[in-house]
Amino acid sequence: MTADDTSAISRAYPNASELEMIRGTRAVVDLVASKWSVDVLYLLASGTRRYSEVFYEVGEISKKTLTQTLRALERDGLIARRVYAEVPPKVEYSLTPLGWSLTGPLMAMYEWAAEHLDDVEASRMAEVGAAPAPAALAAA
Repeated sequence: MTADDTSAISRAYPNASELEMIRGTRAVVDLVASKWSVDVLYLLASGTRRYSEVFYEVGEISKKTLTQTLRALERDGLIARRVYAEVPPKVEYSLTPLGWSLTGPLMAMYEWAAEHLDDVEASRMAEVGAAPAPAALAAA
């Protein structure tokens, strides 16, 4: 980050200290840092899903891990769980307004990735003895 970038951020958020910006950004990253949170959020952004639909559409995830991911996202207020009094039980998940408000920043992160991941990979390859890219970057 250049001095001009830092100055522009300070002008955009004059009442926030650098520490407040760092802590706030880190808190948001922590919300989506678990391996499957982004997958679930993107899936639910396209509509309400039953548990089994989320399980099959997310991919290679165990039921235990999916349940933990859904509970964490629900605890954080990003998704809502609706249980229907039926036999067998029917449970649906959808984004809350708070969850919807996170889709913009997620798309901004995707747009950054689409524009810059090749540059990141090239920088890694230019390093002598560069370590392989993390799995998340390799899959992108």
